[in-house]
Amino acid sequence: MPLAYAVATAHGLEHPMFFMTICFAAVMDGSVYGDQCSPISDTTVLSSMCCGCDLMDHVKTQIPQASVAALIAGLLWTACAFLFA
Repeated sequence: MPLAYAVATAHGLEHPMFFMTICFAAVMDGSVYGDQCSPISDTTVLSSMCCGCDLMDHVKTQIPQASVAALIAGLLWTACAFLFA
């Protein structure tokens, strides 16, 4: 995150805090995706245990929905970065 601010100010961008917001959104997007699709995540393990299903079956069912959400979020923040640059 500090590197994103340094890059934004070094390139002379008018609104470096806007790009920090985009960077923060990208980090949050990746963390939510990793939390949903990781078989060692605590929420994934608890969800599969509470439902009584196999852990890897639960992970396999989470991947399509989480991938679509991550793809949409990634496209949107990339579009914001290019549109407002």
